[in-house]
Parts: sequence; C-alpha cells; structure tokens
Amino acid sequence: MDLTKTLPIMGKKKEVTLIAKDAELVGDISFSSQLIVNGVLKGSITGVDPGAAITVSPTGRVIGDIRAPMVLIHGRVEGTVYAIDALEVADGAVIQGDLHYQVLQMHMGASVQGRLIHMVPEQASKEDAGIQEGDGSPRDEQTKNG
Repeated sequence: MDLTKTLPIMGKKKEVTLIAKDAELVGDISFSSQLIVNGVLKGSITGVDPGAAITVSPTGRVIGDIRAPMVLIHGRVEGTVYAIDALEVADGAVIQGDLHYQVLQMHMGASVQGRLIHMVPEQASKEDAGIQEGDGSPRDEQTKNG
C-alpha cells in the first residue's frame, strides 16, 4: 500500500506520527495532525485538531476507541469509531464495533461487526429536534391522517 498518495488528501499538516509495524503501544494517545498505525495500539485515540487524520494500515491493529475528523481503516479495529468528518473502510479491513460517521466510504471486502450510525452536523441536528417535536413534519401528517 502506498500511503504517500493518501496522506496529502487526509490532512493539511505535514507532521506524521508513526507506530511501527514491530511496535506495541499501550495507553491513550492524542494527536493533532496525522497518525499512522502499522503496529498494535491498545488504548483510545483522539485527533484533537480539525485537520487530524488517522490511518490504520493493513498491518495495523487498534484495540480501543478512535475519535478523529478523518479516519482511514485498512487493518483491524476492536472498538467504536467516531469519524467526525469522513470515514473510509478499505478492502480487507476488519472492524468489531460501531461506526459513527458523517461521510462513509466502504469498499467491497471490508468486514464490520457493529452498527453504522450516521451523525448529522450540529446545525442539522438542532433543526431535526424542532421537526421531531410536532411542527408539521411528514410523520405528523401520517399520524393526523390515520
């Protein structure tokens, strides 16, 4: 896999944190630019800046939750994934846990054992809250009409 083509798209910053193929990191990690997991990471991962991106390579494995704006998974994840902006699940990825996303791209050959949960932007969710309270939404019309 050639990550050089993927990295410029995923984040605006050039700093890259790499967990090597032969490394195992135990503990929570937070990052602000790009994180590439080639080895094993046991703990939660948090991307703190809007341009933060994480890539779990085909040899990578994460045991814990992932929360970042951009998430690309080629390897294995055991935990809940919160992709604030976009989530890509590549061919060969194996995920055991729920996926929360705004934009999802899933390739044929990916395996997910969990729920796919679409997150809406904050403004849209505020508008939806008003609609659900009975202000003439189509659901309310169905209730009125029988």
